[in-house]
Amino acid sequence: MKKRPALCSSPSRHKKVNQRDVIEREGAVATAADKNSNDDDCRTGLVYEHGNLHYNVHNRFHMERSTRISAVQQYLLSQGMEQRCCVLKEEESHEFFLQSCDYLRVHLPAYMSRLEYLASCSCQVRLDREAEQFESVYFCQDTFREAKRAAVALCVLVSKVVSGELNNGFAVIRPPGHHAEPGLAGGYCVINNIAIAASYAKERLGCRKILIVDWDVHHGNGTQAAFLNDPSVLYFSVHRYHCGSYFPSRKYGGPTTCGTGEGAGFTVNVGWNQRGMGDLEYLAVWKKLVLPIANEFQPDLVLVSAGFDAAQHDLGECEVTPQCFAKLTESLLTLANGKVICALEGGYVRKILCKCVESVLDALLLMRTEEQNKCEKNLDPERTDILECINQSAAQSIRSTILSHKKYWSCLRNDPSC
Repeated sequence: MKKRPALCSSPSRHKKVNQRDVIEREGAVATAADKNSNDDDCRTGLVYEHGNLHYNVHNRFHMERSTRISAVQQYLLSQGMEQRCCVLKEEESHEFFLQSCDYLRVHLPAYMSRLEYLASCSCQVRLDREAEQFESVYFCQDTFREAKRAAVALCVLVSKVVSGELNNGFAVIRPPGHHAEPGLAGGYCVINNIAIAASYAKERLGCRKILIVDWDVHHGNGTQAAFLNDPSVLYFSVHRYHCGSYFPSRKYGGPTTCGTGEGAGFTVNVGWNQRGMGDLEYLAVWKKLVLPIANEFQPDLVLVSAGFDAAQHDLGECEVTPQCFAKLTESLLTLANGKVICALEGGYVRKILCKCVESVLDALLLMRTEEQNKCEKNLDPERTDILECINQSAAQSIRSTILSHKKYWSCLRNDPSC
């Protein structure tokens, strides 16, 4: 197995960081993986949904188009990754896998009726007028059908992982979903794939507690809205925020939005207020917030809104490397007995997108030992000052989230950084 390069840091730093612990841990993971037999391959699921019939009729070169999926599929095949996975057949993701009630647990009846009407509309002028009522959305007659197919593909994969047929998986699907609110489309999203999958796992598959991690560069406002008062779904998002001015430009994507009612404490937002955040900032979020809270929450299932527009050289002006996305994934595999399913959200520079999906898929294919899992959960005493070693605006964002959530999570109450 090829060795991953050391993780890269973002440009501005207040202190040079010794990355010996990162490199040693990478080596430990690779060594353990080499000991595993090939029998562990084909236990990672992979499903594609190209959404070919959903396109911008006025701009066939719109950045959110089906070539995102076909490029990833061709690349994974060329790298030998697809051959190591269990690729779900198209007939397994048939349209009637989900029922109306599965969509209505997340989306409002009036919104779903509106989408049904658009699916029967052959007048593109009318479809354009409907799209203008939302932000950053385009419609064609088959949009609703293709959006449902994306949600179905993800739910089929989730059902196979929860049942134990597969260990984990990646749904390379479009259109994306995390901006779709209960009654609103937005940000290229029509149906909230990850929210529907979470509610499906709860209501149909018996999962009691679900963790959703969203590392797309944009806040998943739709997913947050779906579970704002639900204590059985822990929603965690790290994104560019800029005091609410960065898309989707909502003030409630900041650290003080923690959930409402019984769901108080189960919505966790880390919002960057500067561009350029890189590997060490994201690793700090995982060390200080994601892993401590998730281990206290003890989820049965982990769903990842895997957008890659925060990747280095993508459009989100951040500096996260493919190797870091792999590292974040490896950490999440210590939870829920490794039942982790990623679903593609953003990521629009295809060359970068392909590399990021490959790295995450490689992490999913690695089978970790119980000893490694225990080591991953323990805080490294040499890195307790990690917030002093990263971009200080990022450090302040992390501290703000810790302060907002101390009253909800015992693991944060004695944090020395606040």
